[in-house]
Amino acid sequence: MSTLKLVTIDKKNWDIFCSMYPGDEGANFVSSNAYSLVQSYFEESWITKGIMYDGESVGFAMYGFDKENERYELCRLMVDYRYQGKGIGKKVIPLIISEMVDCFNCQKIFLSTGSENKKAVSLYESFNFFKTGEIQENELVFCLEVSI
Repeated sequence: MSTLKLVTIDKKNWDIFCSMYPGDEGANFVSSNAYSLVQSYFEESWITKGIMYDGESVGFAMYGFDKENERYELCRLMVDYRYQGKGIGKKVIPLIISEMVDCFNCQKIFLSTGSENKKAVSLYESFNFFKTGEIQENELVFCLEVSI
């Protein structure tokens, strides 16, 4: 049985998660994990997590409260290119949603992605994220209404 979990990024594992690469195509859509870790250090409302699958470090997530827009967001989600195509994104989104609801008791979760990132759009819509009609930094904004 496969195990998937979110782990705290700390001084023992930060370099593993910083060295991950989303692939040439993915690099067009997501900030580097190193940038995200620095951002979370200075903007303390963001939480970073490593994604582990069957004991391997496979991805990265960042979520929290976006103070500028006053809402909870799944800000970053990336799977290292070596582990893409294995359904990890689809498996980890429910874990992230659950952790956000437990941590923040939020009723809505927002995220954004480029309209040309068809895989991400399809993935998010499969979890009932819907387009809000808002454009943020040239990306489509999606929202998930969470029933608590």
